[in-house]
Amino acid sequence: MSSIIREFNSLTEFMKYLDDEISEHRRRLGELLKRLEELRVRAEQEKKLKNILTKLGVPESSTSNEVALRNLRIIINPAASQELTAMESAIEALNNRIAQLSAIRKEVEVLGGLDVEVRLAVIYVDGLPRVLLLRM
Repeated sequence: MSSIIREFNSLTEFMKYLDDEISEHRRRLGELLKRLEELRVRAEQEKKLKNILTKLGVPESSTSNEVALRNLRIIINPAASQELTAMESAIEALNNRIAQLSAIRKEVEVLGGLDVEVRLAVIYVDGLPRVLLLRM
């Protein structure tokens, strides 16, 4: 778990920062979705090839190329299907991050109507704003 404190001169500055962060995540999501489509094509081709080889009587090798550590999986020479599964997980996590940031942005927008000049410190936990400290 990582924590960071960022300072902003106004709510508008903070909301712009959130907008920029959301835009950057969406751009990365678009790139990952393109790679995902390429992986889906490769996985489908790999599946067809395995089916053909199975019909020809070639036994499927069952050697594991995956090592599971406590907090990490290592895949050596991954099959397209393994890459596809890993990419889908990454995309889901990024999509969840975008949804969380958008929800936070919407909640902060309510404060945007304040007529009072405020400075704020934002405590980020694992890359998400968790506490807003408003100073007048």
